Amino acid sequence: MIFVTVGTEKFPFNRLIKAVDLAVGKGRIRDRVFIQMGNSSYVPQFVEYRDFLEFEEMVGMIRRADVVVSHAGIGSFLLCLHLGKVPILFPRRAHLGEHLDDHQMDFVKGVEKLGRALVAYDEKELLQEIECYPRLVTRLKIRVPSQVEKLVVYLEVLIGAAGR
Repeated sequence: MIFVTVGTEKFPFNRLIKAVDLAVGKGRIRDRVFIQMGNSSYVPQFVEYRDFLEFEEMVGMIRRADVVVSHAGIGSFLLCLHLGKVPILFPRRAHLGEHLDDHQMDFVKGVEKLGRALVAYDEKELLQEIECYPRLVTRLKIRVPSQVEKLVVYLEVLIGAAGR
């Protein structure tokens, strides 16, 4: 199962939802897909979805998922890391009206440099990473980090993003 989350931002993230939904419709993605779509206005035609999930439901979805695709929110990323999942992060872009600024771009660059997640910068790259997920994750050689390591990664990413 592929779980897609856009978080709880007030901004829509139609680009992510539409890319995954249409890929399922065209048969490019054959796995079951569930999307938590937040305040997005695009209505998926080929996948299961809900606007929001309770925290425990979110945890359950991430645990059951073979692949997690997420906006590049720090909370969503850390939850995946805590649950031993390597997400594909897809950052929101300010110029597309998906957020106020491009802090998610800064964040993913730091995470990518540390090798803690896969990052897709556009829809084409996203679909390639979903299709090649097992091979790409194996190359990262990520193990489930300790609580201290999680804090260190979080601080490294914050410091790196602040320095840009």
